[in-house]
Amino acid sequence: MSAATAFAGRLGLSAWRRRSTWLGLVLLFMLLLVCLQFYSGPGLFSPADQKVTIEHKLNKGNLIKDGVEFLRSDRKSEISTPYFEDEMVQKNFEEEQRAANNYWNGIPSRDDIYGRRQHQDAEENVTSTSAAVKSAITAQSTKPATSQTMGIARVALNPKNPYVPPHRLVHFDLKGAPPKASYLLQVLPIFKQQGATGVLLEWEDMFPFKDSMAKVAATNHYSTAEVTQILQKCKELGLEVIPLVQTFGHLEFVLKIEQFSNLREVAEIPQALCPSKNSSFKMVTKLLHQVYELHSTVMKPKYMHIGCDEVFTMGECNLCRRKARDDVFLDHVARVASFVRSQYNVTPIIWDDMLRHLQPDQLRKIGDLGVEPMVWVYAENVYHFVQPSVWEKYAGSFRRAWTASAFKGAFGETINVPNAKRHLDNNLRWLEVMTNENRKFREGFSGIAVTGWQRYDHFATLCELLPSGLPSLALDMLATSHGYFNHSLRPMIDSSMNCPSSPRAIINMERDSFLWERFSGCAFPGATVFRLMSRLEIYDKEYDEFMLLVRKKKAWLTEYNVRHNFTTPLRLNELMQDHSRMLHSALSLSKQARDALSEVFDEHTVGEWLEQKMQPYVESLEKLGADTEALRRRMVWPVRPLPLSPTLKRLGFDPQH
Repeated sequence: MSAATAFAGRLGLSAWRRRSTWLGLVLLFMLLLVCLQFYSGPGLFSPADQKVTIEHKLNKGNLIKDGVEFLRSDRKSEISTPYFEDEMVQKNFEEEQRAANNYWNGIPSRDDIYGRRQHQDAEENVTSTSAAVKSAITAQSTKPATSQTMGIARVALNPKNPYVPPHRLVHFDLKGAPPKASYLLQVLPIFKQQGATGVLLEWEDMFPFKDSMAKVAATNHYSTAEVTQILQKCKELGLEVIPLVQTFGHLEFVLKIEQFSNLREVAEIPQALCPSKNSSFKMVTKLLHQVYELHSTVMKPKYMHIGCDEVFTMGECNLCRRKARDDVFLDHVARVASFVRSQYNVTPIIWDDMLRHLQPDQLRKIGDLGVEPMVWVYAENVYHFVQPSVWEKYAGSFRRAWTASAFKGAFGETINVPNAKRHLDNNLRWLEVMTNENRKFREGFSGIAVTGWQRYDHFATLCELLPSGLPSLALDMLATSHGYFNHSLRPMIDSSMNCPSSPRAIINMERDSFLWERFSGCAFPGATVFRLMSRLEIYDKEYDEFMLLVRKKKAWLTEYNVRHNFTTPLRLNELMQDHSRMLHSALSLSKQARDALSEVFDEHTVGEWLEQKMQPYVESLEKLGADTEALRRRMVWPVRPLPLSPTLKRLGFDPQH
């Protein structure tokens, strides 16, 4: 029994040893395969195998360079952005942004690095432009990257150490759709709450001019009491008031009047005056004096903006041709600037566009008089319009300078609501530029004016109304008064614009660039007008599609059909199915607009807006209906060919010859 047991034990042990041997051999073989895989190089594979391997890697979307594969991640949301709330990210946002840009651009080779260094050395030898300015120029001249959460262009602004302009002015362009004084009294506290330090008041023909200048005032101009009310409110809020009086170009509201038509530089164009006539200077001083006098009854201005932008007709009359054009401009500006400085002890401000091409010695002619230029650019790429060389000239000729951005009235003469995304980009770019250029001036920048144009000139139709632009202004004013724009400003936006508090992101500018979604539930003054414009935009697109289909894309209700009274009633019924609804919507929208606008504007502005914006819809739809009815009345039709139009002769076609 014991022998049998011993034999069985030896047999089991032998079997176990054989199994261990096999397991060891298998493990050794697997280790050998791993080693071969790890140490295999290009020499171990045929050229065909290498090609297949490389093509396979390229198809995966990775970068193959010098035999090295650089992997790319699809998680683009991890790109750093200066718009954040986390403290650790704030401390290192510049390094993270630089690292992210390098990552997404691919790792350069040694040759790339050497070439870049050579190029950089050459640039440094040619120009002394700072690295920050170069970076800003490059960033502003390319399509801006956007935050994945907000859709806002990246700008090199540091929320921990921001540059904030000393003055932040809200510009009132009162030559178009001037609001009621009562409405202005409502919105001024909102601007103050959002960080404004002052207002730039461009009265134009809405000022209560008197005596010899009385005829230039609009018949619905503000009364002296209303002007005083507005100024008094500004004083109570601690807002600086800077009056803007045009004194060279954009004097249409004066030069269009027969009484002053003899002062035009070009007889048939009432845009700019002839500065060589003494009567022109006398007229300008009367405008300035009446505005300054009324302002001074509440608080004496420290600045006066004397305009002088876009002088399109200059140096063309017989008197002005005796001088160089630049001398004509500078002599007049110097004369007006000297007048306001000596008479009222104010600092004169002028728009800068007529100065950019001038030389430093020419600029010093007005710089020595204490003139401060207001450099205006309303597009996103500021450095494209005002290059570093211009900033160098300005810094060497003027002690201080202003800048001017826009919150509306810059991207289309007839649009109804501003593109808030583009305007915010413009303001953020300006903060970047001011950060770079501030130290060049002996006394830095005086501030920034956030402009809001109501019409492009005196003869133009209306663009965006003030209530339509208030959401855009809220973003721009908060950005300029803080030196940056991020999620932390959301409570201030909600509070100032009377919006329901929401934990969601401040805004998605990529999806909601006109702010319909974000501000539709807010109750700021004029919010009904803002919401009305949203409905108008929807209707406008529907109207365009309908008219394009009926009048051009389809072949039975074109101008040709109407002219010859030749079509089939069957097709008319199909085409006109939506006509009654479209006309009813236009009439309904007009009534809603009348009610909403009447809360903000007087009857003259309400009527002007309705005539420009709503009347064309109604008239064209009514004409379409009348054309259709005339076509339907016909019961018999002529044989072809139809009579030729007499207009064809003007097109060079006369079948008789």
